[in-house]
Amino acid sequence: MKVLHTSDWHIGRSLYGRKRYEEFEAFLTWLAETIQENSIDALLVAGDVFDTSAPSNRAQELYYRFLCRVAASSCRHVVVIAGNHDSPSFLNAPKELLKALDVHVVGSSTESLEDEVLVLRNQQGVPELIVCAVPYLRDRDIRVAEASERIKDKERKLIDGIRTHYAAVAALAEQKREELGVNIPIVAMGHLFTAGGRTVDGDVVRELYVGSLAHVTAGIF
Repeated sequence: MKVLHTSDWHIGRSLYGRKRYEEFEAFLTWLAETIQENSIDALLVAGDVFDTSAPSNRAQELYYRFLCRVAASSCRHVVVIAGNHDSPSFLNAPKELLKALDVHVVGSSTESLEDEVLVLRNQQGVPELIVCAVPYLRDRDIRVAEASERIKDKERKLIDGIRTHYAAVAALAEQKREELGVNIPIVAMGHLFTAGGRTVDGDVVRELYVGSLAHVTAGIF
């Protein structure tokens, strides 16, 4: 099964006041062609689809036209999660309709972790992939504010809440795989700020500090 991961389209973003819809259209056309040429089975979009919570009509048109084009291609599944620039309610509004195109949207965290663990099936109904689709977690999603709490305590609770949430989603995904009785891969995707880290690319070392943004996809086999 071929999976393509992408994120941060920021459709509708201007550059020094200049509209860039032609650029976004060219990118989405290229992406659709790449999906078709490489026989991609599942497209994962890890947040920041739009640049603002109230995208323009032109931005929406580009987004939905792209989804229709991909749905008509060899790609069997599309999974979209919200980023910090997206409006959870805006992305979620057409989710039931988009399911008919095998487009799965997770705009916000809910009381049920089941909403973030997706079992993707082939045309015969056989499970072929489990996706942990964790949207951008906002403060209110993962911690309870307390009076007179210090900034350090707030940051610690936020990090602990994110860690706990991801661990719970991963555990549920593994449980679902056991219940299905098939050894299919699990892919985890999320849109989050890192609390610190270090990546090495050849001789170049890049540091990620609090406030830097990471868009994560990880395979578990």
